[in-house]
Amino acid sequence: MSESREILATALRRGLAEYGQFVPMRWFLEEFGELAHREAYQLENAQARAELVEALATLRPLAESTLVRHERFAEVGRPAELDLLVLVPGSHILVCFEDDGPFDEEGVQLYFSPAAEAGLLGQVRALLTARLKSSTAEQTRIWALRLRGNELHFSPLNINVPALDLAANYNDDLLPVHEAIVKRLQKPNDKGLVILHGPPGTGKTSYIRHLCSLTDKPKLFIPPNLALRIADPEFINLLHDHTNSILLIEDAEELLTKRDATGSNAVSNLLNLSDGLLSDGFHIQIICTFNADLARIDKALLRKGRLIASYAFEALAQAKAQALATTLGQTAPVTEAMTLADLYNREDTTFVSEPKGPGRIGFGRPA
Repeated sequence: MSESREILATALRRGLAEYGQFVPMRWFLEEFGELAHREAYQLENAQARAELVEALATLRPLAESTLVRHERFAEVGRPAELDLLVLVPGSHILVCFEDDGPFDEEGVQLYFSPAAEAGLLGQVRALLTARLKSSTAEQTRIWALRLRGNELHFSPLNINVPALDLAANYNDDLLPVHEAIVKRLQKPNDKGLVILHGPPGTGKTSYIRHLCSLTDKPKLFIPPNLALRIADPEFINLLHDHTNSILLIEDAEELLTKRDATGSNAVSNLLNLSDGLLSDGFHIQIICTFNADLARIDKALLRKGRLIASYAFEALAQAKAQALATTLGQTAPVTEAMTLADLYNREDTTFVSEPKGPGRIGFGRPA
């Protein structure tokens, strides 16, 4: 092994934890003899990461500055996905792109010490700050909870937010409730719970998309299959990196059911996040949707002071449904209240195959 390769191998070993993970702070201490300062940046999007790497290469070629590079190959013909990239633009400066770090694939961490050359450090910082997320980035995306191996993890997903006329698409009693909800969601460092319930097709999901566009707070989406995981200590630890956010929990029937019926600690955690000790530190607001009757929900969730608003979505009243149908260019009259799903898909053909008779089950010959 050449002397330069041996030096590099020794440096890398210094930065590895017991199980082989690269630990930037440890490597920095071993390499430079000083504890590093750390700054975490959230970039505009994942594409900004690739642009930043190219920009950093102008300060020092990647062939020289790359310390660690981990890539993941998932499919034939699909480009490799970057898991970890560690660059050393100069002495006492380290830049780390890590999917499991703060802000996930949109994040980058800068490590440096007072011994770093001020001009170079300033250039690196300028490249980072030029690609920070804008104040409106959170209006068109959510952070979806998912499992990576056995660990919980939030990943950003862009969402489509079409224009929505609330007065035309919803019953009149929604508007004052909507104003109260928006006022609270736009308030920084707030807490509380919003419950939206009603039959399928009444517009709950479309309304939530609209709400997302009205606040710059990050929205943390909890899918139904992971809803009960909010009782896990791991989930609470995850929220430390996502304070002043909004939890979106769709189809939350099982989660919100009375504690004496399920024995789950998930409701207790919701209570604590919405108006308990945890709410004072995390500043998390929670929006839950479900199709069940409100009577099944744990009454502690509805307590005044904890509950921002509760609204029951129903079929659009006949007169409003007729007006909306006319706006949509539909000519057939509307004679009764209709859900938005039925109204918007009224003229679509639905193909449903029904059995023609009792028939047989299986592949046996007829008797």
